[in-house]
Amino acid sequence: MLIVTKKFIFSVGEVWFDEDPPELSNVDVLHYRQWIHPIKGGQSDEFHTRLIDLTKSQDELWESISINDRYKIRRAEQKDQVVYEYFEHINSDIINEVSDFYDSFASQKGLSKINRNQLQNRVNAGAIDISRIKLQNGESLIWHVYYCSHNRVRLLHSASLKNSNDTSYQSILGRANRYHHWQDIVRFKNLGISVYDFGGWYTGNTDQEKLGINQFKEKFGGEIVKNFNCINGITIKGKLYLHLLKIYMSLSQLPLPRLSNFRF
Repeated sequence: MLIVTKKFIFSVGEVWFDEDPPELSNVDVLHYRQWIHPIKGGQSDEFHTRLIDLTKSQDELWESISINDRYKIRRAEQKDQVVYEYFEHINSDIINEVSDFYDSFASQKGLSKINRNQLQNRVNAGAIDISRIKLQNGESLIWHVYYCSHNRVRLLHSASLKNSNDTSYQSILGRANRYHHWQDIVRFKNLGISVYDFGGWYTGNTDQEKLGINQFKEKFGGEIVKNFNCINGITIKGKLYLHLLKIYMSLSQLPLPRLSNFRF
């Protein structure tokens, strides 16, 4: 599947998971997202992630989760009375709601806002799955946004709003987050999807927050794999786009953004 986004005068496409791109006559720049091998002639960065094999039985998947986290999932379902919801049809209202929520989360965490134009293009291509956990009063606790191919789902965005002044709320949020991932895993397995991709794995050892995210993901089992994110100029205009990007970053005295800097 080829998804194209317009950036000024440039057409920027993306293809995922080693899917052969179709005719590229309308694309200036092409992003290859999470390919097994680097693309010859393009700029490539390593990207590590954690995958769960959804061809295993549901019992095997459940047993792969740590005992403590299984307890938290059961408690979220049975006592916290949180509600799991997913959307078969994603309209503009849902896109706006999840985007507004994510932007509040990003502000809280010091991250960039969601790219709404890119999200809309992916939705239009039928490549996006959205789910959430909410309280019984309808208040949203957590949103998940996935990129979906025919046999693999990849977590693109996960957002939740913390309330450090309410320890009870924080406890419910922590349990609900685990329950959310489990419900997504079961649903995708039942849809016949074979791989659940957590959307990144931090390979460093200094960022304590990212190390904590690693620990969360590790408790669901799975294995760490290395992929490559690549970018290539397809047309003369596309090569100009990459050249201008390098100049802009140089003038801004900033490092060229690594293609592997996907959000967890």
